[in-house]
Amino acid sequence: MRPTYDLEEGRVKAFLADVRAGRAGIQIPAGLRPLLPEIVKTVEDAGVEPLVLADPCYGACDPADEQARQMGCDALLHYGHSDMGIRTSLPTLYVEARVPVDPSEKVADALEGLELRRVGLISTVQHAWALGGIAELLERTGRTAVISEPGPRVRYPGQVLGCDLFCARSIADRVDGFLYIGTGAFHPLGCSLATGKFTAAVNPLTGALSEFRPDDQGFVRKRIAMISRAALSSNFGVVACTKPGQNRISLAREIAGRLRGAGKRAHLLIMNEVNPEEIMDFGLDAIVCTACPRIATDDSGRFDIPVLTPFEADVMLGRENISPYKIDELGRDINPRKTIGVGQRWLK
Repeated sequence: MRPTYDLEEGRVKAFLADVRAGRAGIQIPAGLRPLLPEIVKTVEDAGVEPLVLADPCYGACDPADEQARQMGCDALLHYGHSDMGIRTSLPTLYVEARVPVDPSEKVADALEGLELRRVGLISTVQHAWALGGIAELLERTGRTAVISEPGPRVRYPGQVLGCDLFCARSIADRVDGFLYIGTGAFHPLGCSLATGKFTAAVNPLTGALSEFRPDDQGFVRKRIAMISRAALSSNFGVVACTKPGQNRISLAREIAGRLRGAGKRAHLLIMNEVNPEEIMDFGLDAIVCTACPRIATDDSGRFDIPVLTPFEADVMLGRENISPYKIDELGRDINPRKTIGVGQRWLK
């Protein structure tokens, strides 16, 4: 089922008029790119020339303001993510592309078999607006709902990113488990591993219920195998990313130093787009990636060599134990700002 997104046409036009834009750069993540005609029409109807920035867009950690400025744009429209607080060289509007579908009915059906009494609520920006209503639904069934204040890289209560699970970790000791509203397995799996708590995920469009448990060792076993392969390596690359919300050069230097101290060769690789085609040219045996955590955990199959997170590198070097497994969170290293969302009585 394809969701309907709120593209905030009125707000976009008002923003473009306010900044007196003649040309606007448009940045769209993969999942929203089929909506390009609608997005472009809004800009053209505002009397502004649209310029589509077609490089991959991974999140608000990766604003393309410099590319837009180089192309003579007066403003940047960034779709699909919430403002992370990164300073940009152009006026930038974040169009969050919320899904204006109330998931309460789907959640109510899924709750029938859910035994949790104290429930932490989390979601992505597309559905975070609905968490207050779901909290009311939970409380009507005799449960206690808990929603955290925003973490360092998000705007809204209960909102999570793959690289910032603060809204789950901060309330983990007050709940029996979590209810994630959204699609896909990446965020609820990360929540379960980061908190050590059972996490149920409800697809707000289909009502499908998935369950994630921290003692499910499938993911961890795959990562142990990756670490074991890397441990046999002697020639490492340590990747640091120039994207403003992914730049952890200090951590990359530290890891390179630890590898050298363990008798490994380690080379700092500075990249904007981390892809196997470029990395494989260096003849490396393995890499440690300090950029987006998904590169190591989700995209490692694209590489012919082991790809580790910083935590996994420390496991390999004997500095950490694999259990409990630690999700790599950029929010612990890169904190553009602390934002406070609209208060709700479930905030704890």
